[in-house]
Amino acid sequence: MNRTERRDKCKGKQERSCNESFFIFGCPWSWKGFFLEKVKEDIGNYDIYSASSLIERYHPATDAGYKRVSNVNDNQNILIKAIREEKAHNTKDFILDGHLCILNKQGSVERIPESFFAGAQITGIVLLQDDPEMICERLRNRDSDGISIQIIEKMQNEEKIYARELQNKYHIRQAIISHECTGKQFADVLREIGGGTNE
Repeated sequence: MNRTERRDKCKGKQERSCNESFFIFGCPWSWKGFFLEKVKEDIGNYDIYSASSLIERYHPATDAGYKRVSNVNDNQNILIKAIREEKAHNTKDFILDGHLCILNKQGSVERIPESFFAGAQITGIVLLQDDPEMICERLRNRDSDGISIQIIEKMQNEEKIYARELQNKYHIRQAIISHECTGKQFADVLREIGGGTNE
């Protein structure tokens, strides 16, 4: 189902319930926020939310963000509720900046639950890839603990595998981009993957 067909299906219903949500993800310090700031003029018809900010707004938590997370399921349940609340009061499509995989308290790469994508009614997912060495350097400059390049590589690989699985199982369209992607190209990507899930 394409974007136009999805909008047509919404006729006779409250339009606010039919807005599309796109999930942009990448490893910690892959600079998703920097990328979204760079392209914001070309995606002005979308609202942009940070997953960690939404979690903190609806349920303050010390482990919201890129740090090692103690309870992945609780955070995702809070995030689903937050997204539904935002959708209920907004008719615009939106982009969610978050993580497809995280480091848990044991230091292992953990996927966020599949149920999140159905519960949050995610339309499409975009993976922002970055050079693992550059990511590690940013983390070293930010945090004395840092994360090894092996963990970054493992996480990026797991994100790609998981994104493909979600696409095959739930028909959630996906795209992989880099920081070389322009605002116009990113807007085109969102149009191409829009309207293909949760129907």
